[in-house]
Amino acid sequence: MVPVAHDVAPLAAAPHGMMRGTLGAVGPPLLFGLRLWASVCLAYYLAFWLELDNAAWAGLSAAIACQPRLGASLRKGWFRMIGTVVGAVAIVVLTAIFPQQRAFLVCLALWGAACALVASLVANFTSYAAALAGYTAAIIAADLLGPTGGGPHGDVFMLAVTRTTEICIGIASAGVVLAGTDVGSARRRLAALLASL
Repeated sequence: MVPVAHDVAPLAAAPHGMMRGTLGAVGPPLLFGLRLWASVCLAYYLAFWLELDNAAWAGLSAAIACQPRLGASLRKGWFRMIGTVVGAVAIVVLTAIFPQQRAFLVCLALWGAACALVASLVANFTSYAAALAGYTAAIIAADLLGPTGGGPHGDVFMLAVTRTTEICIGIASAGVVLAGTDVGSARRRLAALLASL
C-alpha cells in the first residue's frame, strides 16, 4: 500500500515538535546550572581575592544558597546569614565565659541541644537558621580546639569573623548572580496587568 501525501506531513513535523519540547524541558535546569556555576565562581574569586583562610566555605555557601526561584534563594540566604552570625556570636561568648575545657564543651553541647530544640519547634527557613546557629558554633569550636583537642584560646574571635565572612560572601555572591540573571515572568505579567488597566 502506498502512503498518502497527507500522512507524511505529521511525520516530518514530529521531530521539530520533539526538539522544541526537549529544549523547553532542558532550558530551565541548564540555566539554573549556569547560574549556580557563576555564583560559586564569584564566591571563590572574592574569597581568594580577600585571601581568606578557607575559601571552600564561600563556594559551598553559594551552592547551598542557590535555588531555582529567586525569592526562595534570597530568603534561604538571609536565614543562613542570621544562623551563621548567631552561631559565631554564641561561640565567642561561650569561649569568653568558660575558658576551661570541660565547662566549655558542656556549654557547647547545651547550645547545640537548644538550637536543635528550636529547630524542631519552628518551621521552614527559621528552623534552618536555628540548626545553622548550632552547627556553626560546633564547626568554629572544632577549628578552635584543633585536632588534638587543646583548650580554647584567644583566636576564637578571628576564627568566627573569618568563617562568617566566608559564608556571607558565598550567600551574597549567589544573591547577586541570581538577581542579576533572573528571567522570571514578573515583568511580563506586570506589563500585561498594566495593559489591561
